[in-house]
Amino acid sequence: MDFRKDLLARIERNPMDFLLQEYQPLLEDVLRRLESFTGAQTGSIVVVENATTAVNTVLANLPAKTGDTVLVADQEYFSSANALEVLSRRKGLKVRRVALPWPASEQAVIEAFAEAAEAGARYALVDHVVSSTGMVLPLKRIVSLLGSMGVETVVDGAHGPGQLPLELQELGCLAYAGNCHKWLCSPRSAALLYVRPDLQGDFLPLQVSHVPGDFQTVLSDFQLRFRWNGTPDPTPALSIPFTIDHLGSMLDGGWEEIRRRNRALALEARDMLCEALRVPPPCPDSMVGSMASVELPSPLPPGPRDIQWMDPLQALLRREFGIVVPVTEIQGRSRRLIRVSAQLYNSPEQYRYLAASLQEVLGR
Repeated sequence: MDFRKDLLARIERNPMDFLLQEYQPLLEDVLRRLESFTGAQTGSIVVVENATTAVNTVLANLPAKTGDTVLVADQEYFSSANALEVLSRRKGLKVRRVALPWPASEQAVIEAFAEAAEAGARYALVDHVVSSTGMVLPLKRIVSLLGSMGVETVVDGAHGPGQLPLELQELGCLAYAGNCHKWLCSPRSAALLYVRPDLQGDFLPLQVSHVPGDFQTVLSDFQLRFRWNGTPDPTPALSIPFTIDHLGSMLDGGWEEIRRRNRALALEARDMLCEALRVPPPCPDSMVGSMASVELPSPLPPGPRDIQWMDPLQALLRREFGIVVPVTEIQGRSRRLIRVSAQLYNSPEQYRYLAASLQEVLGR
């Protein structure tokens, strides 16, 4: 917070001086750090507002032709799925849903994608971590499988950076979109967009401002196009190196230890909830990162929903017990889930309290 406040103060004292003299080297450091942190090739990452912006940007640049088929899981986050539906109508694409199993296993997920791709497809939009369930998909296996079948993969990795180790160069996907405000704890409105180098040539931001040749810079042409499009607040993105270093310094083992600790806590929390609710784990430990979901023994409430709708159980837990936890659902299915996350500021006692509160509420 103090780091960002200082940045804001420096900008407001003299906005043009900051943008012309200080912004460029700071941005270059952000991009270098993100490339290093995610195992990406030099010149292959830009920063955008959020993962939704990143996915929309990739879809707008997709070299798809009328009649091409795009695969998307039935558990894909709604905004990304909506963006794909809009694109399909505009370009005449065919969207084929991949029915992900729930409860799930890695092999069942792989088989679902293989079956969907057998009839032919050109692209796939694939979650890294499913938002509604927190389930970590076997991404490297999926990308490799689809690649062998001639399918290029776009990864919606909104929950990936910081929660899971990334090696984007080795992954081989067409593009990867990931938020930095979630597990990297940067200020909101900061996300990374990775695009494989062989596809960067004609890749454009949603709003075009600068093009190669406008400036002399160490950035790649791809990065230059995204460098300075309008005058939004740059401080969330410029805070990313600070948050990477600050969180990494909080445990002796750095980010590897953070991820190990958070995953162990998420698994412990899941097991507490499974015991309290007398339900089995819905997926193996290998598909759990720093988030986990457990199915609740009660159906979704009926009736229409407005934009401020919150599941009644979620609202009750917040109102009566002071617990902030999402109650989610898988579209098209009647059951709802409770999804927990584990970060450095969480402790086992909090999940015990949640388990006991759920037992009390559901026993009424």
